[in-house]
Amino acid sequence: MDIGTAKVTEQEACGIKHHMINLIEPDEEFSVSEFQKMAERHIEEIHSKGKLPIIIGGSGLYLNSLLYDLDFGTVKSDEKIKKYYTDYYEEHGTDKLYELLIAIDPKACEKIHKNNVKRVIRALEVCHITGKKFSDMSTDIRKPSNKYDYKIIGLEMERDILYQRINKRVDLMIEDGLIDEVRALLDKGYTMNLTSMRGIGYKEIIDYLDGKVTKEEAIETLKTNTRHFAKRQFTWFKADKSIQWFDLTNLSDIDLIIENIYNTIDID
Repeated sequence: MDIGTAKVTEQEACGIKHHMINLIEPDEEFSVSEFQKMAERHIEEIHSKGKLPIIIGGSGLYLNSLLYDLDFGTVKSDEKIKKYYTDYYEEHGTDKLYELLIAIDPKACEKIHKNNVKRVIRALEVCHITGKKFSDMSTDIRKPSNKYDYKIIGLEMERDILYQRINKRVDLMIEDGLIDEVRALLDKGYTMNLTSMRGIGYKEIIDYLDGKVTKEEAIETLKTNTRHFAKRQFTWFKADKSIQWFDLTNLSDIDLIIENIYNTIDID
């Protein structure tokens, strides 16, 4: 899954070692807890070499798992129960699944967006297994930790320009062969039943290949879903007051922006 995930290319890596890429197959489960443990090992290894680890990406929960005290090990997953709620979601959709959580644990819904289907299913699973509310068991999403001395850099730009860049990015993905990539994954037996294949960039193209929508409709839906995702990311990260933001609207100033970021990090 290279194109749809915008996986870093060899050219983009510029000879800098990137960790935790190509770890698992599309049909393998991978949790935040597993990410946390694996990333912490890499951070320790990089530090031991006298180098500075840089964590980059757009998933707030995964970042928080490293920077804050989050305990993911209290309730083990039950595959049968998880499958029950996954099947329910696939049959009835996002809204109906979310209604189950609202009925069981409305407080959890204050922190879990309905479109975060994976987390909604996890909350329902925990409620089902323990008989307790997920909101009573989950830890504070931003409980301070002194594990690391860190700086968080946020990049932003004017919304209209950002959306134009997102649209262009999708067009480039199509040019680079996203449709063929998804077709090849389906040919290998990976289906929409997998979490990986329901990700943005894959589910839209699968609908096209299944004949549910036209190619143009699939591309437009992909652009829309990506823009919505970017908006949710922005809302999530803006709630974290420790992030230092840099405006990339005017890319002609990029050298100065990079210098300012470098000075902010204050590397010796």
